[in-house]
Amino acid sequence: MDFYTDKKFIFLVVLMLAFLASIVIYPDLAGVLMILAVITFGAFSLMWKEAHIKMAGLILLVILALANIVYVHNMELKYGIDFVGGTRIPVVLEHSVDHNTMNELIRTIKTRISVLGLTEAKVRAIGDGQINVEIPSGNEERIAFIEQTISKQGVYQGIVDGRIAVNGDHIFSSTIRAISSNELVYHDADWGVAFSVDRDGGEQFASAAKGKADYPVYMFLDRPTDAIIIYERNELKEHILQDSGEKETLNALRDALTLEGGNDIEVYILDDISTNSTIIPKTNDTKVIISVNAPEQSKQLLESLNFTLVEFSDEEMAPNFYRSRTEVLILGKLEAVGLLSAPLLSPQITEGLPSYSYVVTGSIETKDPQLKAQEAVEKVKSIESVLKGGALPVQISLGSRTTLPASLGEEFLRLSLIAIALSLVAISVLIGLRYRNIRATLPIILISLAELTILLAILGSFTIDLPAMAGIIAAIGVGVDAQIVITDELLKKDDRRTSEKIELAFNIIRTNAIVAICSMIPLLFSELVEIIGFAMSTMLGALLGYMLTRPAYAAIVEKVLTEERKGEEKKKVNEINS
Repeated sequence: MDFYTDKKFIFLVVLMLAFLASIVIYPDLAGVLMILAVITFGAFSLMWKEAHIKMAGLILLVILALANIVYVHNMELKYGIDFVGGTRIPVVLEHSVDHNTMNELIRTIKTRISVLGLTEAKVRAIGDGQINVEIPSGNEERIAFIEQTISKQGVYQGIVDGRIAVNGDHIFSSTIRAISSNELVYHDADWGVAFSVDRDGGEQFASAAKGKADYPVYMFLDRPTDAIIIYERNELKEHILQDSGEKETLNALRDALTLEGGNDIEVYILDDISTNSTIIPKTNDTKVIISVNAPEQSKQLLESLNFTLVEFSDEEMAPNFYRSRTEVLILGKLEAVGLLSAPLLSPQITEGLPSYSYVVTGSIETKDPQLKAQEAVEKVKSIESVLKGGALPVQISLGSRTTLPASLGEEFLRLSLIAIALSLVAISVLIGLRYRNIRATLPIILISLAELTILLAILGSFTIDLPAMAGIIAAIGVGVDAQIVITDELLKKDDRRTSEKIELAFNIIRTNAIVAICSMIPLLFSELVEIIGFAMSTMLGALLGYMLTRPAYAAIVEKVLTEERKGEEKKKVNEINS
């Protein structure tokens, strides 16, 4: 066979080169492109009946897989925390919860993490009062950003004149998005997130905003409950506008932190609090929001009054003020209480008509353009993650994180690879004993190695965790089983033609592949991060086997057995003639 004159073979080579170029140009899409290549080569392998085309399709796909591993990934596939170590973040619940609440918490945290774009993370309950989040990353800035996002309870409130106008319960999560650069210019902001609410949310906002033109909408995320905030006088003076004074500034703060139902966050000046102070906590859990740099003596005094101290950095405690169109002083931002922004109500949306679309915007203090852009992206991702994940049903706090050593992960990887090697050796021995034919046994081993290479190239472009590795081993085992079915059928000595035997074998293989894929689909979309890798590798193994490796094996073993039979017939003829 002259391959260079075979149009089908040339077409497959060109197709392989096109996929290779795409993977090199778009390395982030390597996994998706490899899956597309499996489907494409598999379709042609099933459509074209020539044995050499079926073998060529598999060989070209193996070459593409090797190029992906060696060239694109530089022999460094993406492994999960099981194999490369990482960071464990304990999430401590305010109180013990039941099974349903725990599942809701885990689901919400998983959604937040997935929105952040993490390739693999594990979220699991530890008893009824703690959740462990494990992330395959040791980067300090990345971990701090993730901790900040996870730690938010996720309660969104838009407050107008001390009344809740809109809250997170009414937000359509599918509408949450980062606003465009043109919209940022319009809102004079560095970052922004837009979303829409349902009918009840729109009507609630219309009622709260009616007749409140030029009033601010205080946009809070995780506004503290049962809390007060305390400033040192000099600390507050640093943020008072030049055309304002302490009294007006305190009034602006109190207006922003007023909420119906007795849920105000009271504002106090630390210098005015003495040992004979009459301020007392409302409950045993009343919190004091205070600067981490406040005098220790003052902190001890507050603790002696049975307040719970919640300390923030000077940057988080810094209030940001601006004046409205009518020259009213407005608190625009205060991170310590979760105030993200305070846009003014325009007259047209205060006439009592429902509004369903909203935008939360904010500014970045950094002057460096590159850092400002990076911080803006992270801020948007964090808010999107919290809003899409929804509010947590209980208050949480983060415990001390621990690092999972990479050495332990490397040991897991080594043992997994040893398990694959031992399984291939065991398969070789058992098949050799069964068929006592090296020419029939060798293709099974080669096909298994080809499957392993392709699956590693695909899954390594996403994340290979322990479940995914288990799925790879299982897929190889199922593949060997299918090849034994083909071999047994071809070795049967009856009156059926070879094509009939292969067709019967493939009916069995097709049924097995369909059952495997259908049974894994619920697991793939179950939102259980721990088993998605297993489901994905099992489905890919079934698809790869049915479309490419089984047809290629059938073509190889058919040719081998046909040559052996011809040799035996020739030998018998020679014996008769002699």
